[in-house]
Amino acid sequence: MAVRQWPQADYEEVTCCRCGISGQLLFTQRRFGIVQCPQCHLVFTSPRLKKEAIRNIYEASSYFDEGVYGFSKQINLGMLLQRAWTRGRLDLIRGLVKGDPHTKKMLEIGCAYGLFLQAARHQGFEVAGVEYSNTAVQWSAEHLGLPVQQGELKDAQLPSQRFDVICFWDVLEHVDNPVAFLKLVHQYLVPGGIVVFSTPYVNSLPARLLHSRWWTLRPEQHLWHFTPHTLGLLFADAGMHLEQVIADPLAPANIGRLDSLVGVVRVVACHAG
Repeated sequence: MAVRQWPQADYEEVTCCRCGISGQLLFTQRRFGIVQCPQCHLVFTSPRLKKEAIRNIYEASSYFDEGVYGFSKQINLGMLLQRAWTRGRLDLIRGLVKGDPHTKKMLEIGCAYGLFLQAARHQGFEVAGVEYSNTAVQWSAEHLGLPVQQGELKDAQLPSQRFDVICFWDVLEHVDNPVAFLKLVHQYLVPGGIVVFSTPYVNSLPARLLHSRWWTLRPEQHLWHFTPHTLGLLFADAGMHLEQVIADPLAPANIGRLDSLVGVVRVVACHAG
């Protein structure tokens, strides 16, 4: 299969979202540069695709239908893994959330066709979602009756302004600016609320061995490439604490994932001076 190419005008140079400085080149993949901030060591893609070019990728129905996180009319390995992750992650969340799930509100950002939200609703959570792809939003509304807003979190008109649980599975690496995104996530949490997320990590064994051949690199979509350390810095910038990292591919919440992790985050408690 031929690798898609974009015109030069679709690319842009960016700086570190934390430090505002250009990264030092680690390696290239096609026209994409994988660079590292010399100050905080966050790895990111620069040059990367501009927002309009990326939007066209997400709007294609094949983006979800051919992936493990999307809807598929056929039972396949990807869907079986997705269902296993859903079970493991909901078990993790129930263990973290105090009280009856029927009294808890959950927001999923980047909810695709809503399969995780549907499972959470069946377990008693009051759910809402935000999804960038209009194709996915329409499907989740028509087939599952889920309350999903189309667009980015900053533009959403949510039924509840505060949530007990906010989830985003393989989303953080896609956002324009993780610092701004996480600060907004913080604003939507109730006191004592939690964030549970997943993301690939660039110091995983496959990533370190394969470099530009790493199958999860995907620089046309993945704009940021994290380590547990840089994730901790980003959440701290947003007033939150990365409390737990699950990278074990045998853990139910992360089953079969050799190069991704699941994180649990809480708001940093404020103490009176």
